[in-house]
Amino acid sequence: MTRTELETKGYGRRWLVESFMSGLKRTTGAALSARSEKALFVEAALKVLAYALRR
Repeated sequence: MTRTELETKGYGRRWLVESFMSGLKRTTGAALSARSEKALFVEAALKVLAYALRR
């Protein structure tokens, strides 16, 4: 694939994801405290929601 084909599919936005993840970890912490798999997903989703609302 050429570079323009990759960019049209969204591959040129790594910087956006990296900055979002950095801010998320900085404000909510990098670790999850839940133990079960279901609870891990719920906790992660709530952290993302809280960070998105805060922004």
